[in-house]
Amino acid sequence: MRGVVMATAAAMTLAAAPLFAQERGQQSDWQNAAGYVTGMGGFATATGNTTGDVLIEGGVRVLPHVMVFGDAGQFHNLQTDLQPTISTTTSLAANQGLALSGSGTLPAWYGLGGVRVEMPVSRLFLPYVLGGAGAARLNPTPQFNYGAGAMPDGSIPSVGQNVTAAIAATGLYTPPATSTAFMFTAGGGVAMQVLSRWIVDVGYRYSRIAADSTLSASPLGTNGMTFGVGYRF
Repeated sequence: MRGVVMATAAAMTLAAAPLFAQERGQQSDWQNAAGYVTGMGGFATATGNTTGDVLIEGGVRVLPHVMVFGDAGQFHNLQTDLQPTISTTTSLAANQGLALSGSGTLPAWYGLGGVRVEMPVSRLFLPYVLGGAGAARLNPTPQFNYGAGAMPDGSIPSVGQNVTAAIAATGLYTPPATSTAFMFTAGGGVAMQVLSRWIVDVGYRYSRIAADSTLSASPLGTNGMTFGVGYRF
């Protein structure tokens, strides 16, 4: 009887061993995936302003632990005080006696590609570093609100009224044009398995956009955190 029990236990152990090995392999399959796609959202700080950042990223494996990736995304507003509005309000106050408050938004759509290096440390966590370059499409939207003094045409708007179109029509102000600028990014993060090949991603990214000097006195730099959900395939 004892021999039968021992033989049965041995047989069960031998049968379970391949299943256990298979389960271990399945747990790490997500780290060896041929590619991935991840949707991310987060925030970034730029020139003292905090803005939202959303993007979708996809990548394919080219070497063990090395992916090439591409991003498409948008910064909602990189700069609240556009440089052209600041200089224009100063000039109008000094030369026309016209007090205006200037503001604006500077959203940027961007696309870039680069390399991502992954560093497996456990079955559930996959740290990585990345770097890439591309271009950003900057779409400045300035706004002037009336404060005091006579407009160039002699009119007196109500305080707080948006007079951007009227100022531009006089030729005293030329709205900045939409432009495309070189951009690069670098950063890192960690992917964490939640279900089979589904992951959550938390990362940090630094980006630099070579904006035209009419928009910013220096290139626009952002520091941001991203949070996302993705699938490894």
